[in-house]
Amino acid sequence: MQSTTRDIHNRKIAVRRWGNGYGVLLPKLYVDALGLKGTDVQTSIKGTSIIVTKARTSQKRVLTLQDMVRGMDKKNRHQLVDFGTPVGKEVW
Repeated sequence: MQSTTRDIHNRKIAVRRWGNGYGVLLPKLYVDALGLKGTDVQTSIKGTSIIVTKARTSQKRVLTLQDMVRGMDKKNRHQLVDFGTPVGKEVW
């Protein structure tokens, strides 16, 4: 049986206690219709409504040592730290 758009939009869902907060269990129909399975969502408030939207996926850039050194300047460069003489069996 195929659902109509009206079926998707006309649902009453309970807000339930979930750990230290509250949660709303989304019907499978919503998740399937919007392709939300296994994704993150973002929430916002508009008037008296809670808006749930699919979060944008960002490609995480892997930083190399060269990238990190390139981002250094006098403001974020740390001074050399002296940890003292070796106390155990450290090899220097």
